[in-house]
Amino acid sequence: MRDENTEVEKKLAFLDKTSRVTPVLVRLYDSQKLHGLAKENKPLARAELTSAVSELLDMDLEPRESELVADVLIALMQQAAIDLRQALAEKLSAVDNAPLRLVLQLANDEIEVAAPVLKKSPVLSDLDLIYIIKAKGAEYWQVIAARQILSDQVMNLLADTGDFGTAQALVDNAHIKLTEHTALALADLARNSVDLARPLLRRGELSEDMVKALYRSAGEQIKAFILENYTIEYPSLAQAVDEIVIDMVQEVGRAGRFTPTESMMKAAVRFREKGLLSVKLMMGTLRRGQVQSFIAQFSEFTGLPVRSVEDILMQTSGQGLAVACKASGVEKPDFVSIFLLTNSMRDQGRMVDLKDMTKAVEYYTRIREDVARDILENSSKRKNSNPD
Repeated sequence: MRDENTEVEKKLAFLDKTSRVTPVLVRLYDSQKLHGLAKENKPLARAELTSAVSELLDMDLEPRESELVADVLIALMQQAAIDLRQALAEKLSAVDNAPLRLVLQLANDEIEVAAPVLKKSPVLSDLDLIYIIKAKGAEYWQVIAARQILSDQVMNLLADTGDFGTAQALVDNAHIKLTEHTALALADLARNSVDLARPLLRRGELSEDMVKALYRSAGEQIKAFILENYTIEYPSLAQAVDEIVIDMVQEVGRAGRFTPTESMMKAAVRFREKGLLSVKLMMGTLRRGQVQSFIAQFSEFTGLPVRSVEDILMQTSGQGLAVACKASGVEKPDFVSIFLLTNSMRDQGRMVDLKDMTKAVEYYTRIREDVARDILENSSKRKNSNPD
Protein backbone atom coordinates (compact mmCIF):
# COMPACT_ATOMS: atom_id res chain seq x y z
CA MET A 1 0.00 0.00 0.00
CA ARG A 2 2.85 2.37 0.88
CA ASP A 3 4.51 1.87 -2.53
CA GLU A 4 1.21 2.66 -4.30
CA ASN A 5 0.76 5.81 -2.22
CA THR A 6 4.31 6.93 -2.98
CA GLU A 7 3.70 6.47 -6.72
CA VAL A 8 0.58 8.63 -6.58
CA GLU A 9 2.42 11.31 -4.58
CA LYS A 10 5.15 11.41 -7.23
CA LYS A 11 2.58 11.97 -9.96
CA LEU A 12 0.99 14.80 -7.99
CA ALA A 13 4.40 16.41 -7.32
CA PHE A 14 5.24 16.24 -11.04
CA LEU A 15 2.16 18.27 -11.98
CA ASP A 16 2.58 21.98 -12.58
CA LYS A 17 1.41 23.73 -9.41
CA THR A 18 -0.41 26.33 -11.48
CA SER A 19 -2.60 23.71 -13.14
CA ARG A 20 -6.29 23.89 -12.40
CA VAL A 21 -6.48 20.19 -11.72
CA THR A 22 -3.79 20.17 -9.01
CA PRO A 23 -6.02 21.09 -6.03
CA VAL A 24 -8.76 18.70 -7.20
CA LEU A 25 -6.32 15.81 -7.57
CA VAL A 26 -4.85 16.53 -4.15
CA ARG A 27 -8.35 16.58 -2.65
CA LEU A 28 -9.19 13.37 -4.51
CA TYR A 29 -6.09 11.63 -3.21
CA ASP A 30 -6.63 12.84 0.34
CA SER A 31 -10.24 11.62 0.35
CA GLN A 32 -9.16 8.15 -0.78
CA LYS A 33 -6.33 8.14 1.79
CA LEU A 34 -8.79 9.09 4.53
CA HIS A 35 -11.12 6.34 3.37
CA GLY A 36 -8.37 3.76 3.81
CA LEU A 37 -7.23 5.05 7.18
CA ALA A 38 -10.56 5.80 8.84
CA LYS A 39 -13.33 3.32 8.00
CA GLU A 40 -15.88 5.24 10.08
CA ASN A 41 -15.53 8.16 7.66
CA LYS A 42 -16.48 6.04 4.68
CA PRO A 43 -19.66 7.98 3.72
CA LEU A 44 -17.82 11.29 3.93
CA ALA A 45 -14.84 9.96 1.98
CA ARG A 46 -17.11 8.53 -0.70
CA ALA A 47 -18.93 11.84 -1.09
CA GLU A 48 -15.62 13.69 -1.31
CA LEU A 49 -14.26 11.21 -3.85
CA THR A 50 -17.37 11.40 -6.03
CA SER A 51 -17.39 15.19 -5.89
CA ALA A 52 -13.72 15.44 -6.87
CA VAL A 53 -14.09 12.96 -9.75
CA SER A 54 -17.15 14.81 -11.06
CA GLU A 55 -15.27 18.11 -10.93
CA LEU A 56 -12.33 16.62 -12.83
CA LEU A 57 -14.51 15.10 -15.51
CA ASP A 58 -16.31 18.40 -16.06
CA MET A 59 -13.03 20.22 -16.78
CA ASP A 60 -11.76 20.90 -20.28
CA LEU A 61 -8.34 19.31 -19.81
CA GLU A 62 -5.16 19.53 -21.83
CA PRO A 63 -3.88 16.15 -23.17
CA ARG A 64 -1.08 16.06 -20.58
CA GLU A 65 -3.50 16.85 -17.77
CA SER A 66 -5.98 14.24 -18.98
CA GLU A 67 -3.28 11.57 -19.00
CA LEU A 68 -2.20 12.45 -15.49
CA VAL A 69 -5.77 12.41 -14.26
CA ALA A 70 -6.15 8.91 -15.70
CA ASP A 71 -2.89 7.78 -14.03
CA VAL A 72 -3.93 9.09 -10.63
CA LEU A 73 -7.46 7.75 -10.83
CA ILE A 74 -6.27 4.29 -11.91
CA ALA A 75 -3.79 4.22 -9.04
CA LEU A 76 -6.49 5.25 -6.58
CA MET A 77 -9.00 2.78 -7.96
CA GLN A 78 -6.55 -0.06 -7.39
CA GLN A 79 -6.75 0.78 -3.69
CA ALA A 80 -10.45 1.63 -3.52
CA ALA A 81 -13.15 -0.63 -2.11
CA ILE A 82 -15.63 -2.13 -4.54
CA ASP A 83 -18.45 0.27 -3.63
CA LEU A 84 -16.29 3.27 -4.57
CA ARG A 85 -15.24 1.63 -7.82
CA GLN A 86 -18.90 0.99 -8.57
CA ALA A 87 -19.74 4.64 -7.91
CA LEU A 88 -16.99 5.77 -10.27
CA ALA A 89 -18.09 3.29 -12.95
CA GLU A 90 -21.65 4.61 -12.79
CA LYS A 91 -20.38 8.18 -13.15
CA LEU A 92 -17.99 7.41 -16.01
CA SER A 93 -20.51 5.33 -17.95
CA ALA A 94 -22.33 8.49 -19.06
CA VAL A 95 -19.25 10.63 -19.79
CA ASP A 96 -18.27 10.77 -23.45
CA ASN A 97 -14.81 12.26 -22.80
CA ALA A 98 -13.76 9.97 -19.95
CA PRO A 99 -10.13 8.77 -20.08
CA LEU A 100 -10.12 5.54 -22.07
CA ARG A 101 -7.49 3.88 -19.90
CA LEU A 102 -9.62 4.46 -16.81
CA VAL A 103 -12.76 3.15 -18.52
CA LEU A 104 -10.86 0.04 -19.63
CA GLN A 105 -9.58 -0.45 -16.09
CA LEU A 106 -13.15 -0.47 -14.83
CA ALA A 107 -14.45 -2.57 -17.74
CA ASN A 108 -12.04 -5.34 -16.79
CA ASP A 109 -12.87 -5.14 -13.09
CA GLU A 110 -15.32 -7.41 -11.29
CA ILE A 111 -18.64 -7.59 -13.16
CA GLU A 112 -20.41 -5.52 -10.48
CA VAL A 113 -18.01 -2.68 -11.27
CA ALA A 114 -17.66 -3.32 -14.99
CA ALA A 115 -21.38 -3.58 -15.85
CA PRO A 116 -22.24 0.16 -16.10
CA VAL A 117 -19.37 1.04 -18.45
CA LEU A 118 -19.79 -2.14 -20.50
CA LYS A 119 -23.46 -1.39 -21.04
CA LYS A 120 -23.38 2.38 -21.57
CA SER A 121 -19.94 3.94 -21.98
CA PRO A 122 -19.58 5.65 -25.39
CA VAL A 123 -15.79 5.66 -24.97
CA LEU A 124 -15.39 1.92 -25.62
CA SER A 125 -14.67 1.15 -29.28
CA ASP A 126 -15.48 -2.03 -31.17
CA LEU A 127 -11.89 -3.22 -30.68
CA ASP A 128 -12.18 -2.63 -26.93
CA LEU A 129 -15.43 -4.59 -26.77
CA ILE A 130 -14.04 -7.42 -28.90
CA TYR A 131 -11.01 -7.71 -26.62
CA ILE A 132 -13.25 -7.89 -23.53
CA ILE A 133 -15.53 -10.49 -25.14
CA LYS A 134 -12.53 -12.71 -25.94
CA ALA A 135 -10.86 -12.18 -22.58
CA LYS A 136 -13.87 -12.40 -20.27
CA GLY A 137 -16.80 -14.76 -19.65
CA ALA A 138 -20.56 -14.94 -20.08
CA GLU A 139 -21.42 -12.32 -17.44
CA TYR A 140 -19.52 -9.69 -19.43
CA TRP A 141 -20.94 -10.86 -22.79
CA GLN A 142 -24.50 -10.53 -21.50
CA VAL A 143 -24.01 -6.94 -20.36
CA ILE A 144 -22.36 -5.93 -23.64
CA ALA A 145 -25.27 -7.52 -25.55
CA ALA A 146 -27.61 -5.03 -23.86
CA ARG A 147 -25.80 -1.95 -25.28
CA GLN A 148 -28.06 0.34 -27.29
CA ILE A 149 -25.51 0.52 -30.11
CA LEU A 150 -23.75 -2.64 -31.33
CA SER A 151 -21.76 -2.95 -34.53
CA ASP A 152 -22.38 -5.94 -36.79
CA GLN A 153 -18.97 -7.38 -35.91
CA VAL A 154 -19.52 -7.20 -32.15
CA MET A 155 -23.09 -8.52 -32.46
CA ASN A 156 -21.96 -11.50 -34.56
CA LEU A 157 -19.16 -12.30 -32.11
CA LEU A 158 -21.62 -12.28 -29.20
CA ALA A 159 -24.02 -14.57 -31.06
CA ASP A 160 -21.18 -16.98 -31.85
CA THR A 161 -20.42 -17.48 -28.14
CA GLY A 162 -23.36 -19.90 -28.00
CA ASP A 163 -24.28 -18.61 -24.54
CA PHE A 164 -28.06 -18.65 -23.92
CA GLY A 165 -27.94 -15.67 -21.55
CA THR A 166 -26.13 -13.62 -24.18
CA ALA A 167 -28.58 -14.78 -26.85
CA GLN A 168 -31.50 -13.76 -24.62
CA ALA A 169 -29.96 -10.33 -24.06
CA LEU A 170 -29.55 -9.83 -27.82
CA VAL A 171 -33.12 -10.95 -28.52
CA ASP A 172 -34.48 -8.64 -25.80
CA ASN A 173 -32.44 -5.65 -27.04
CA ALA A 174 -35.02 -3.54 -28.88
CA HIS A 175 -32.43 -0.92 -29.89
CA ILE A 176 -30.53 -3.12 -32.34
CA LYS A 177 -31.32 -4.75 -35.67
CA LEU A 178 -30.06 -8.33 -35.81
CA THR A 179 -27.71 -9.16 -38.66
CA GLU A 180 -28.45 -12.18 -40.83
CA HIS A 181 -25.51 -14.01 -39.23
CA THR A 182 -26.73 -13.20 -35.71
CA ALA A 183 -30.34 -14.12 -36.50
CA LEU A 184 -29.25 -17.49 -37.89
CA ALA A 185 -27.05 -18.22 -34.86
CA LEU A 186 -29.84 -17.28 -32.44
CA ALA A 187 -32.39 -19.33 -34.40
CA ASP A 188 -30.15 -22.40 -34.09
CA LEU A 189 -29.94 -21.90 -30.32
CA ALA A 190 -33.69 -21.27 -30.06
CA ARG A 191 -34.51 -24.68 -31.52
CA ASN A 192 -33.64 -26.09 -28.09
CA SER A 193 -35.38 -23.39 -26.08
CA VAL A 194 -39.01 -22.29 -26.36
CA ASP A 195 -38.22 -19.42 -23.97
CA LEU A 196 -35.70 -18.07 -26.48
CA ALA A 197 -37.79 -18.93 -29.55
CA ARG A 198 -40.86 -16.93 -28.46
CA PRO A 199 -39.22 -13.46 -28.22
CA LEU A 200 -37.03 -14.20 -31.27
CA LEU A 201 -40.12 -14.93 -33.37
CA ARG A 202 -41.57 -11.57 -32.34
CA ARG A 203 -38.67 -9.78 -34.04
CA GLY A 204 -38.80 -8.99 -37.74
CA GLU A 205 -35.29 -10.09 -38.75
CA LEU A 206 -35.95 -13.82 -39.27
CA SER A 207 -36.32 -15.24 -42.78
CA GLU A 208 -39.36 -17.35 -43.64
CA ASP A 209 -37.24 -20.52 -43.56
CA MET A 210 -35.96 -19.66 -40.07
CA VAL A 211 -39.50 -19.06 -38.83
CA LYS A 212 -40.72 -22.40 -40.21
CA ALA A 213 -37.81 -24.31 -38.68
CA LEU A 214 -38.34 -22.68 -35.29
CA TYR A 215 -42.06 -23.39 -35.21
CA ARG A 216 -41.56 -27.02 -36.19
CA SER A 217 -38.88 -27.45 -33.54
CA ALA A 218 -41.02 -25.79 -30.87
CA GLY A 219 -43.94 -28.01 -31.87
CA GLU A 220 -41.85 -31.13 -31.30
CA GLN A 221 -40.81 -29.82 -27.89
CA ILE A 222 -44.43 -29.27 -26.90
CA LYS A 223 -45.43 -32.78 -27.95
CA ALA A 224 -42.50 -34.31 -26.07
CA PHE A 225 -43.23 -32.21 -22.99
CA ILE A 226 -46.90 -33.21 -22.79
CA LEU A 227 -46.19 -36.88 -23.38
CA GLU A 228 -43.59 -36.85 -20.62
CA ASN A 229 -45.76 -35.07 -18.07
CA TYR A 230 -49.37 -36.02 -18.84
CA THR A 231 -51.35 -39.11 -19.75
CA ILE A 232 -52.93 -37.93 -22.99
CA GLU A 233 -53.79 -39.76 -26.18
CA TYR A 234 -50.90 -39.14 -28.62
CA PRO A 235 -52.62 -39.04 -32.05
CA SER A 236 -55.03 -36.31 -30.95
CA LEU A 237 -52.23 -34.34 -29.32
CA ALA A 238 -49.85 -34.68 -32.27
CA GLN A 239 -52.51 -33.56 -34.73
CA ALA A 240 -53.40 -30.53 -32.60
CA VAL A 241 -49.79 -29.39 -32.31
CA ASP A 242 -49.04 -30.00 -35.99
CA GLU A 243 -52.10 -28.01 -37.06
CA ILE A 244 -51.29 -25.05 -34.85
CA VAL A 245 -47.70 -25.02 -36.17
CA ILE A 246 -48.92 -25.01 -39.78
CA ASP A 247 -51.39 -22.25 -38.97
CA MET A 248 -48.70 -20.11 -37.36
CA VAL A 249 -46.19 -20.62 -40.16
CA GLN A 250 -48.75 -19.50 -42.70
CA GLU A 251 -50.17 -16.60 -40.71
CA VAL A 252 -47.49 -15.28 -38.34
CA GLY A 253 -48.66 -12.12 -36.62
CA ARG A 254 -52.31 -12.44 -37.66
CA ALA A 255 -54.67 -10.75 -35.25
CA GLY A 256 -58.15 -11.64 -36.40
CA ARG A 257 -61.54 -11.05 -34.86
CA PHE A 258 -63.17 -14.13 -33.40
CA THR A 259 -66.74 -13.10 -32.59
CA PRO A 260 -69.19 -15.45 -34.38
CA THR A 261 -71.63 -14.08 -36.93
CA GLU A 262 -75.38 -14.39 -36.50
CA SER A 263 -75.52 -17.21 -39.05
CA MET A 264 -72.88 -19.14 -37.13
CA MET A 265 -74.89 -18.81 -33.95
CA LYS A 266 -78.05 -20.04 -35.68
CA ALA A 267 -76.16 -23.01 -37.11
CA ALA A 268 -74.91 -23.92 -33.62
CA VAL A 269 -78.46 -23.76 -32.26
CA ARG A 270 -79.69 -26.07 -35.05
CA PHE A 271 -76.92 -28.58 -34.27
CA ARG A 272 -77.99 -28.58 -30.62
CA GLU A 273 -81.70 -28.94 -31.41
CA LYS A 274 -80.99 -31.91 -33.69
CA GLY A 275 -78.76 -33.57 -31.09
CA LEU A 276 -75.66 -33.21 -33.28
CA LEU A 277 -73.73 -30.77 -31.12
CA SER A 278 -70.97 -32.98 -29.74
CA VAL A 279 -67.34 -32.68 -28.69
CA LYS A 280 -66.36 -34.53 -31.87
CA LEU A 281 -68.21 -32.02 -34.04
CA MET A 282 -66.68 -29.05 -32.22
CA MET A 283 -63.16 -30.48 -32.46
CA GLY A 284 -63.62 -31.02 -36.19
CA THR A 285 -64.67 -27.40 -36.57
CA LEU A 286 -61.68 -26.18 -34.61
CA ARG A 287 -59.22 -28.40 -36.51
CA ARG A 288 -60.41 -26.85 -39.75
CA GLY A 289 -59.39 -23.46 -38.34
CA GLN A 290 -63.00 -22.24 -37.98
CA VAL A 291 -62.47 -20.55 -34.61
CA GLN A 292 -65.56 -18.33 -34.86
CA SER A 293 -67.86 -21.27 -35.55
CA PHE A 294 -66.21 -23.21 -32.70
CA ILE A 295 -66.93 -20.35 -30.30
CA ALA A 296 -70.58 -20.35 -31.38
CA GLN A 297 -70.80 -24.12 -30.88
CA PHE A 298 -68.93 -24.10 -27.55
CA SER A 299 -71.26 -21.35 -26.34
CA GLU A 300 -74.30 -23.50 -27.11
CA PHE A 301 -72.61 -26.63 -25.73
CA THR A 302 -71.72 -25.07 -22.35
CA GLY A 303 -74.58 -22.59 -22.00
CA LEU A 304 -72.13 -19.72 -21.68
CA PRO A 305 -72.65 -16.41 -23.54
CA VAL A 306 -70.38 -15.87 -26.51
CA ARG A 307 -68.60 -13.01 -24.73
CA SER A 308 -67.79 -15.33 -21.81
CA VAL A 309 -66.41 -17.99 -24.17
CA GLU A 310 -64.20 -15.40 -25.85
CA ASP A 311 -62.98 -14.22 -22.45
CA ILE A 312 -62.01 -17.67 -21.18
CA LEU A 313 -60.26 -18.55 -24.44
CA MET A 314 -58.21 -15.35 -24.10
CA GLN A 315 -56.95 -16.35 -20.63
CA THR A 316 -53.30 -17.48 -20.71
CA SER A 317 -53.86 -19.47 -17.51
CA GLY A 318 -56.54 -21.65 -19.15
CA GLN A 319 -58.49 -21.83 -15.88
CA GLY A 320 -61.79 -20.64 -17.30
CA LEU A 321 -61.51 -23.10 -20.18
CA ALA A 322 -60.64 -25.88 -17.73
CA VAL A 323 -63.79 -25.15 -15.68
CA ALA A 324 -66.04 -25.04 -18.75
CA CYS A 325 -64.60 -28.27 -20.18
CA LYS A 326 -64.66 -30.18 -16.88
CA ALA A 327 -68.23 -29.10 -16.15
CA SER A 328 -69.38 -30.07 -19.66
CA GLY A 329 -67.74 -33.49 -19.80
CA VAL A 330 -64.94 -32.56 -22.23
CA GLU A 331 -62.10 -35.04 -21.64
CA LYS A 332 -58.52 -34.00 -20.94
CA PRO A 333 -57.09 -34.79 -24.43
CA ASP A 334 -59.79 -32.63 -26.05
CA PHE A 335 -59.28 -29.88 -23.45
CA VAL A 336 -55.56 -29.80 -24.30
CA SER A 337 -56.35 -29.71 -28.03
CA ILE A 338 -58.76 -26.80 -27.54
CA PHE A 339 -56.17 -24.91 -25.49
CA LEU A 340 -53.55 -25.45 -28.20
CA LEU A 341 -55.74 -24.74 -31.21
CA THR A 342 -57.15 -21.50 -29.78
CA ASN A 343 -53.68 -20.14 -28.99
CA SER A 344 -53.96 -17.53 -31.76
CA MET A 345 -56.55 -15.75 -29.62
CA ARG A 346 -54.07 -15.37 -26.76
CA ASP A 347 -50.73 -14.76 -28.46
CA GLN A 348 -51.65 -13.64 -31.98
CA GLY A 349 -50.28 -16.78 -33.58
CA ARG A 350 -47.22 -17.22 -31.36
CA MET A 351 -46.17 -20.58 -30.01
CA VAL A 352 -47.87 -21.89 -26.86
CA ASP A 353 -45.98 -21.18 -23.65
CA LEU A 354 -45.22 -24.47 -21.87
CA LYS A 355 -45.61 -22.81 -18.47
CA ASP A 356 -49.11 -21.61 -19.32
CA MET A 357 -50.08 -25.02 -20.66
CA THR A 358 -48.75 -26.77 -17.56
CA LYS A 359 -50.84 -24.54 -15.30
CA ALA A 360 -53.93 -25.11 -17.43
CA VAL A 361 -53.64 -28.91 -17.42
CA GLU A 362 -52.86 -29.01 -13.70
CA TYR A 363 -55.95 -26.91 -12.96
CA TYR A 364 -58.12 -29.15 -15.15
CA THR A 365 -56.79 -32.21 -13.26
CA ARG A 366 -57.34 -30.73 -9.79
CA ILE A 367 -60.84 -29.29 -10.11
CA ARG A 368 -63.76 -31.64 -9.38
CA GLU A 369 -66.56 -31.95 -11.92
CA ASP A 370 -69.27 -30.94 -9.44
CA VAL A 371 -67.33 -27.84 -8.39
CA ALA A 372 -66.79 -26.94 -12.04
CA ARG A 373 -70.53 -27.29 -12.74
CA ASP A 374 -71.39 -24.99 -9.83
CA ILE A 375 -68.94 -22.35 -11.11
CA LEU A 376 -70.31 -22.63 -14.64
CA GLU A 377 -73.95 -22.40 -13.53
CA ASN A 378 -73.28 -19.37 -11.33
CA SER A 379 -71.40 -17.68 -14.15
CA SER A 380 -74.26 -18.32 -16.58
CA LYS A 381 -76.82 -16.90 -14.14
CA ARG A 382 -74.80 -13.72 -13.61
CA LYS A 383 -74.33 -13.21 -17.35
CA ASN A 384 -78.00 -13.85 -18.13
CA SER A 385 -79.09 -11.34 -15.52
CA ASN A 386 -76.80 -8.73 -17.12
CA PRO A 387 -76.98 -9.40 -20.87
CA ASP A 388 -74.47 -7.62 -23.18
